[in-house]
Amino acid sequence: STVITVEEGSRGGFGAQVLHYLADEDLIDNGLKVKTLAFPDVFIDQDKPERMYEHAGVSAPSIVAAALKALGVPVINEKTLIRA
Repeated sequence: STVITVEEGSRGGFGAQVLHYLADEDLIDNGLKVKTLAFPDVFIDQDKPERMYEHAGVSAPSIVAAALKALGVPVINEKTLIRA
């Protein structure tokens, strides 16, 4: 099984809470794959939301690529996964 969290905040928010819960319930020890996606802790210039999401790695193609990678599916070019 795989769990992916996505948040507009920085690290230490929702994804961290999910990780704590999974660890407390001993779910990670049984092969559960977990990937947390959040904005990096860097300044991102103001731009259109979709460009900011792309820069932060939380755009729709980035999320699909993370999901496929977690499932063991190779991704050659994440920009071709979803077209706007």
